[in-house]
Amino acid sequence: MNYKNYIKIILKYFLIILVYTLIISIFYYFEIFSYKTLRIINYIINILLFGYNGYKIANLEGKKGYLNGFLISLIIVIIFILISLIISKISFSTLIYYLSLISSSITGGIIGVSKKQK
Repeated sequence: MNYKNYIKIILKYFLIILVYTLIISIFYYFEIFSYKTLRIINYIINILLFGYNGYKIANLEGKKGYLNGFLISLIIVIIFILISLIISKISFSTLIYYLSLISSSITGGIIGVSKKQK
């Protein structure tokens, strides 16, 4: 387990989210998309980013993709939960959302290891 790989992937994730949030905010400000559409887009983008993070870390580590995907997503989800506790309450739907992010990262990790072995 190389901690530098985890830190690099987490920093890249938050940089992408920062730029993405700026772009989505501009779309929302100019009312290009409705709020409901933006929520769906945000969900899909987060699922894809978590899957990519799992894929990337498992590809770098080369074994136990499910565990690497779980660890990278767990770190990010814990950060999200801490921010959510500061800002608002955590609901059941929020927990389901976080579980879907974790499962997409685990799936990405499994795919990353299987691609590496070929």
